[in-house]
Amino acid sequence: MRKQFIYLFFLLFFTTSIQAQYLQLIENKGEFGVFAGQASYNGDLAPNLQFLSTNFGGFYKKQLNDYIGLRLNYEIVPLAAFDSLTPNSINYYVYERKLFFRTTYQDISLMTEFYFLKFINGNKNYRFSPYLGFGVGYLSPLKDTSNYQNLAGEFTQAPSIITMPLNIGFKYNVVGSFNLFGEFTYRFTNSDQMDHFGDQDSYLKDGTNYQASTSGKDQFFSAKLGLSYNFLRIYGPEPRPKAKRDNLFSKQGQSSNKGPKKSLFSFFKRK
Repeated sequence: MRKQFIYLFFLLFFTTSIQAQYLQLIENKGEFGVFAGQASYNGDLAPNLQFLSTNFGGFYKKQLNDYIGLRLNYEIVPLAAFDSLTPNSINYYVYERKLFFRTTYQDISLMTEFYFLKFINGNKNYRFSPYLGFGVGYLSPLKDTSNYQNLAGEFTQAPSIITMPLNIGFKYNVVGSFNLFGEFTYRFTNSDQMDHFGDQDSYLKDGTNYQASTSGKDQFFSAKLGLSYNFLRIYGPEPRPKAKRDNLFSKQGQSSNKGPKKSLFSFFKRK
């Protein structure tokens, strides 16, 4: 019984050792992904409604260790809101104001990403992990439409905005280096002019001076699904070189079967 216990102990020890060595053979050099989803803004216009629009983009992530990565994102984010779509019975003041904006932003952000669990491609024991990310971003308008005019009768332009994204998601390794992921990103901003209508602004329409809400800085969120690919480096023993076999028709084989070459004058030599 004691010998059986010792054999079992050594078996478990070597199995664990071999598995640990196998895990160390795979190195995650980076990850590229694409995604698409829905985005919505929260601000002064139509505060009782959510207007969803399709966003899409991609990212590249440099994995620093098993749990931490540095991620660069690029995303196209259309945002919009319409006061006139607010039901009259819910908010008559907003309904009569009838302001709207529709702006398409490009978002560039740099985030630090943390895995909660060890994640290894191709290993069924480490194929899933939730993750958390945060960082800083920059919003730049590509297309912009709004009917807001200030008291001087001038139309305003959507500004460039600094954002602070907070990202939470999950990733699942499907096969090989390919993964499915889903994530939810909430972005805090440094501007109250995303919808062209800040808390200190007013809008004169039909003799009525409409004021903005006191909601503070504008914000927006997005939810998306995507596909990513890990660039892996696999370490292992180098293949042994194949041994060269003698060929019966090679020069070496021919020289081994023949004696020394005789010259023409050798026939005239006497024994």
